[in-house]
Amino acid sequence: MANYCTNHEWKGRADCAHCGIRQLMLFSGLPESGFTELLQPIDNHLYSAGASLYEEGVRGQTVYSIRRGLLKLLYRTPDGSQRIVRLHGKGITIGLELLDANVAYHHTAVAVEDVDACAIPLATLKNLQARFPSLCDKVRQQLQQQVDRADQWIKDLNTGVAWSRVARLLLLLRELGADRNGDIELLPREDMAAVVGVTTETASRIVADFKRRGLLLKVTGNTYRCNAQQLDQLLTETGVSTG
Repeated sequence: MANYCTNHEWKGRADCAHCGIRQLMLFSGLPESGFTELLQPIDNHLYSAGASLYEEGVRGQTVYSIRRGLLKLLYRTPDGSQRIVRLHGKGITIGLELLDANVAYHHTAVAVEDVDACAIPLATLKNLQARFPSLCDKVRQQLQQQVDRADQWIKDLNTGVAWSRVARLLLLLRELGADRNGDIELLPREDMAAVVGVTTETASRIVADFKRRGLLLKVTGNTYRCNAQQLDQLLTETGVSTG
């Protein structure tokens, strides 16, 4: 039996033609002829939570298409600290800024949980764009989606009272990385606090309150079931829009 990259235990050469979530990925619009010699340089990797996919300021030669898992993009502030500026999950391609000549990675990409990603050499992507112009549309769509996500981030996660920011973050995590049961892996409290701009203590207190009220139910370990309907209702009743 062939080893396909849809087998999460296999690390190595990607088999994009057999990708189980191909419709979500960057190459979803390519004809079958595009899945032969041109795609051979693409590799599939598993990154453990905490691993870096790439570093801000590095002039890399690889973009990454996320098949499974959640990662954070970090920006280095003038004082030398790092701030979480975005979360990305399944179906998103990161590092596309490299398509601009002589541009380095804008952020540091770090796995929040175990991440399954395809590493696409920049040369391969440019070759595919030249051979299949429809891929340019897909790349533009991905870039626009990330711009829209950044706008949503600013609107939903950096305004309003603290509990509403945490509530919207939980809903975002559910949208980005829920499993088939709708369960999510909670971010570390420090990351949650950094994302929504509150102290770690405040984030912890709000999460504990949500647990007591049944808005967040522990499944196992760090896996939780978020009661999205009740959170939406609570945000609506208190006049806080979910966008």
